[in-house]
Amino acid sequence: MNKVWSVEDVRTLLHETGEKAGFPCGDVPVEVSKRMEKTMGSFLFKAKDGKILPHAFRFSHVLLSGYYDETVVRNVIIHEYAHYYVNVKDNRNHMHDEYFKKTCEALGIPSHTYFKELLPRVKRKGYILVCSKCGSQVAARRKIDAVQNIVKMKVSGCCHAKIRYRSSVF
Repeated sequence: MNKVWSVEDVRTLLHETGEKAGFPCGDVPVEVSKRMEKTMGSFLFKAKDGKILPHAFRFSHVLLSGYYDETVVRNVIIHEYAHYYVNVKDNRNHMHDEYFKKTCEALGIPSHTYFKELLPRVKRKGYILVCSKCGSQVAARRKIDAVQNIVKMKVSGCCHAKIRYRSSVF
């Protein structure tokens, strides 16, 4: 088990990075989300009247939970700070352009733009939709309301027959 990060730990690292870069971000809130599964961090902002207005730094609960090595967590937090730095400083969204990548390198983190250390996929409950005539799988959905809409409105592409569904874990 690795270090479990608190919101205060994240704020401290963001503050230290901001001081080192000469562009503090102390007034930007830090949020933790249990809904983030594929994205481990994000810098949220609004563009208004040609200015970038910082809204929040948001990090995945899983990222801060101790599952990942401290270096990985630090890199994600500093990566989101780099988004803050380039976007707010220039008042435009740089996404992952060359300026952003050079800023990452200047901050001492890798310039790759995706999270390489993904979690093993957790199987969850869902529904498999199958053709009522031949039994071949038509689709898979997580939410019952989406399944019911498909069953009511569509037919299978293979046999043009009604679609049936069953619970499954995938």
